[in-house]
Amino acid sequence: MKKTMLNRLLTAATLALTLSSQAAHAEDTTILEIAWFKLLPGTQETRFLDGAQHVQDNFLPRFDGRIYRELLSQEGGDYWIDSIHWRSVGDFEKAAAEILTDPDGAPIMELIDPSTMAWFHAERVRHWEVGDVPQGDGYTEIQAFRLVAPGSEIEFLMPTTDVEFLASADAIQEQLAAQSGFVDRELFRTTDGWWLDLVHWQSQDAAEAAMAVVMADLTDMESAAMGFVSKIDPKSLKTFGMNQERVW
Repeated sequence: MKKTMLNRLLTAATLALTLSSQAAHAEDTTILEIAWFKLLPGTQETRFLDGAQHVQDNFLPRFDGRIYRELLSQEGGDYWIDSIHWRSVGDFEKAAAEILTDPDGAPIMELIDPSTMAWFHAERVRHWEVGDVPQGDGYTEIQAFRLVAPGSEIEFLMPTTDVEFLASADAIQEQLAAQSGFVDRELFRTTDGWWLDLVHWQSQDAAEAAMAVVMADLTDMESAAMGFVSKIDPKSLKTFGMNQERVW
């Protein structure tokens, strides 16, 4: 692996978070490792999927603490996400320290365009679920954003605190959970102010139907949807729709 690629990956942004459940926000040490990237031009998807399976079979079994792993591809785009839930940051760090140089990591790492890659780990702040994560045909919505901060250029948005934002996230969760096809939602916060909202649905159709309900509610300034959206800095918002390719 080229030195420039190693340097880029080793200095990628790191996220840190805490978990709570919907009913009682109990402490949890679950860590999410997530790699966000495009493949090198000309790379065949089948070759990449074979490489991901090789890492699953030959590299990851050396490390304790894995809960599950997902491989996602962007709906209508070129991005991929390879994510692993770990039981602790120590479990993640052991694997992360070796995959860049280990021969059993190469079948996937050598196919990634390093100029597109963001690689980080995170602790959950909230976790809501009504069923198991889909195993191969699910759909995942991911939003990355910052909260409205003091000095915002957007006059009608008021600066918010983490506590206020989490209250709004709890409120809109009631609406999301009531939608057909909702499965699981995780909310993450970074040490430098970024948030990550990840929602699993049984299908893309279910996700789109739920989004239509939320968008309709934005016409009501007192709705849970407006309360949630108004705390997000729209200039920072990045949204991705992801198809499940593999779950291990």
